[in-house]
Amino acid sequence: MPPGPTDHAAATPAQPQLSALWAALGRRQIAELAVPGVVIGLLGGIILGGLSGAADLSLDVALFAGITFAVLLALAGAGYELLLACGRLPLSALTPVVVYWAVGFPLVRMLHAGMLSLYASEEVAVPFGWVDFVVFQVLLSVGFAIGYWWLHENFAPRWWFHLRDRNPVANFFIRHQLEYAAIAERERERKRAVAAAKAGRSR
Repeated sequence: MPPGPTDHAAATPAQPQLSALWAALGRRQIAELAVPGVVIGLLGGIILGGLSGAADLSLDVALFAGITFAVLLALAGAGYELLLACGRLPLSALTPVVVYWAVGFPLVRMLHAGMLSLYASEEVAVPFGWVDFVVFQVLLSVGFAIGYWWLHENFAPRWWFHLRDRNPVANFFIRHQLEYAAIAERERERKRAVAAAKAGRSR
C-alpha cells in the first residue's frame, strides 16, 4: 500500500516552518547543527591518515595528508548539515546524500591532492595521473555517501536530542523523527493485523 499524504508529510519536514526556524537561529546554534558533519569528516581524515601510514609514506607526509583531508572533509560535512538544517535537503533520505557527496567528495579529494602535491610531490598525491584519480574519486563517492548516511542516521539524532531544548531546528528534527516512527509503527501494526486476519480465515 503506498504511503498516504500523512506519511509523505512525515517523511519530509515542512520547508516553510523549517526555514522560519533557521532564520531565527544565532551563530552558536548554527555551529552546533554542523557538529555531526564535522565529526564524520574528522573520522574520515583519521582513517585516511592510518591508510597513508600503511602506504609507507613518511610520518610528516602521512600526518599532513590525514590532517588536511580531515579538515576539508569536515568542512564539506558541515556544509551538508547546514543545507539540511535550512531545509534545502530532505531529512533521512539517502539519494540527496549520494548526490551531495557525488560532487563534494571528488572536490574535497582534488583540493586535498593539490595541497599534498605542493607539500610532497605530484607522484605522491596522484601517482596514476589526474584523470584516473578523478574517476576513481567519483566511484568512491558513492560508498562514502552511504557510509556518511549510515553514520549520520545513527549519530545526528542523538546530537539533536542533546540540543533540543536550546535549538529549535534540532527540536524540529526530533519531533519529525518521532512522528515518522509513530507512523511506521502503525503501519507495521496494520500489516500484522491483516496477516493475522488472513491466517484466521485460512483455518
